[in-house]
Amino acid sequence: MPKGRVLAIQKMNFFNLIWCVVAVVAAVLLPGCGGEAEAKLDDYLEELELESPHQSVTEVEVGSYRFSCASRHKDRSGRELEPVWVQVTFALYASAAHRDESAILAACERHRGMLDDAILTVFRKASIDELSDNSWAALKSKVIDTIRPLLGDRRIRQVFFRDFNWEPI
Repeated sequence: MPKGRVLAIQKMNFFNLIWCVVAVVAAVLLPGCGGEAEAKLDDYLEELELESPHQSVTEVEVGSYRFSCASRHKDRSGRELEPVWVQVTFALYASAAHRDESAILAACERHRGMLDDAILTVFRKASIDELSDNSWAALKSKVIDTIRPLLGDRRIRQVFFRDFNWEPI
């Protein structure tokens, strides 16, 4: 056998050996790298239920509102049009821990003027699209950001509207 051919066979055997070693190392190490088992929804819901049972959450009425405001809107090309005057009515509720209910009610009374002004300011800046959204996600987000400093940052979990209605006047 020629000497060059022997060297070529030896190189092939060396590379085959390297590949075998890499495959064995990968087979040993990779099964442990699969990450954590995927969390199941049932496990998550059960965990939430244990941490905060339904009895510990309460709805606190922040206030009932009926006011008129000029609402912004745009045409299809994105050009801002004249504001539309609308009548808005709703009852605002906050969900909170049962133990925080009396503190929230006291803060509502203590800061009634600032609270009402903050909520009116949110709606004065609202667009027709925000008022028309069925979930009112943008409005809820703005309202909660506005009232949390007044009622307690950690007390308010979420806000929601009851009997929300708006109409042009």
